[in-house]
Amino acid sequence: MPLYRRAVMSCIALAAPLRRGLAERARVGEVAAVTGEAMARFATDPPRLLAPAAPLLLEDLLTTGAGARLHCQLEGGLEIRLGERASLRVDALTLRGPRAGIALRVFDGPVLLDRPPQAGSAPIEVTLPWARIGVRGTRFFAGPLDDRFVVFVARGRVLVDAAGQSVQITEGFGVDIPAPGAPPDPVRRWGQPRIRRVLSLVM
Repeated sequence: MPLYRRAVMSCIALAAPLRRGLAERARVGEVAAVTGEAMARFATDPPRLLAPAAPLLLEDLLTTGAGARLHCQLEGGLEIRLGERASLRVDALTLRGPRAGIALRVFDGPVLLDRPPQAGSAPIEVTLPWARIGVRGTRFFAGPLDDRFVVFVARGRVLVDAAGQSVQITEGFGVDIPAPGAPPDPVRRWGQPRIRRVLSLVM
C-alpha cells in the first residue's frame, strides 16, 4: 500500500473512536453566542472551539478564557451564561419521566441560569465548590464577587445549601458565602448597583 494511503487510513482509524464518542453522547443544546474563546472538553477527546450554533453534548466541560462570555441554550428552555474563566459541565439532562432532572456542575467562575417557569418542568440541581442550589423555573446568578461567593435571584426562588445550612432566596434577594465550607450570611435585598455588577460579569 502506498505511503500516503497508509497515512490516510491511519487518520481514519484514529478519528473513528472520536466520532463514536461524540455520537454516543446525547446532544443537550447549542451555543447561542460567544465572545472571546470558549471550549468544550471531554475526556481525552481534542477540545472543541465553540462558535454560534455549535452543539453541546452531555458531559461536555464548557470553559471560557479571559474576558470571554458564553451564552448557551439547553433542551427544555434552560439558558446558561458563563463569564470569564468559568467552567461548567452538564452532568445529566432528562426532561421527562419519573427521574426527570437536570444536573449541572460549576467548577469555577460566574454563571447565570435562566428558565421560564413551566408547569411540571424538570427540577435543576447546580453543584458548586461552595454550595448546592436547587431550582425549578427561575433566573439567578452564582459566582465570585469581592473575594466572596454570592447567589442572587432575579426571578423565582432557589434553595441554597452550604456547610449544612439551607436558605431560601426569593426575587430581588441574595446571599453571600464567605468561603468554601462556610455557612451563608443572612439573606438580604440587593440594591441596583450590586445587581448591575454581577450581571456585567456574564453579559
